[in-house]
Amino acid sequence: MGTSVYVAILEDGSEVAVKRMLIESCQDAAENEKNILSLTNTEKSPFIVSYRHFLKDITFVYLLVDLCEETLDEHVHSQNIEHLRIHGRRMINEMLTGLKFLHDQGILHRDLKPSNILVDVDGHMRLADFGISRVLNEDETTFNTDAKGTERWMAVEVMESIDKIGEGRFKKKSDIQSAGMITFFILTKGEHPFGSTRYECMTNIRDGNPVNLNILDDLDGREFVARLISHKIDDRPYAHIALLYPFMDIIHQGNP
Repeated sequence: MGTSVYVAILEDGSEVAVKRMLIESCQDAAENEKNILSLTNTEKSPFIVSYRHFLKDITFVYLLVDLCEETLDEHVHSQNIEHLRIHGRRMINEMLTGLKFLHDQGILHRDLKPSNILVDVDGHMRLADFGISRVLNEDETTFNTDAKGTERWMAVEVMESIDKIGEGRFKKKSDIQSAGMITFFILTKGEHPFGSTRYECMTNIRDGNPVNLNILDDLDGREFVARLISHKIDDRPYAHIALLYPFMDIIHQGNP
């Protein structure tokens, strides 16, 4: 809402993406994204989009970040299933490595979805769009929230606040359930583990019923996704644990 993205060239000749947002509708999200990216030393993680500059005038705020080729959503739909089978585990590994980097710094993404992951010119994943991200205090494990995020990609504990008075609880493992849905999306060339329509997905996420899981013919991949999207938050692994699962052992799988 009120957001456009442009390509620009800086004085040093480097290309950047310029995310232009209306102050009237997007200032809080823009300021939050700037603060999150400023707190994050992205030089230490190649899988987080790098922040360059933040500018504003009386009408717009402008967030300048590294230029990437496309979103993961676009990338998955433009590739054939053979390409995704070859590169999918690497892509998932990079997504989870970026998520681990955020979680290690106490940052909850809160809006993981295929259109909020960018693919750079070399085909590597970059987590992006931190407009509703939050930083946990040192002694906190939970952020209490209303149902913010994107339908079809929300964790079940966030969705619970839609149906009841009060706030839902968002933890690091809430990001993990969204990451599991994205993992399935990559491995199946754009399918969702909880259904095909918005209503079906939302209902099945709420009920813990991954109706499409069996269409993933890679049994190791199916088991991996099932763990990440577990209905009970305590049954999901943290990102650093998920990266240790055999399915993520990309070194011995012949992937680039």
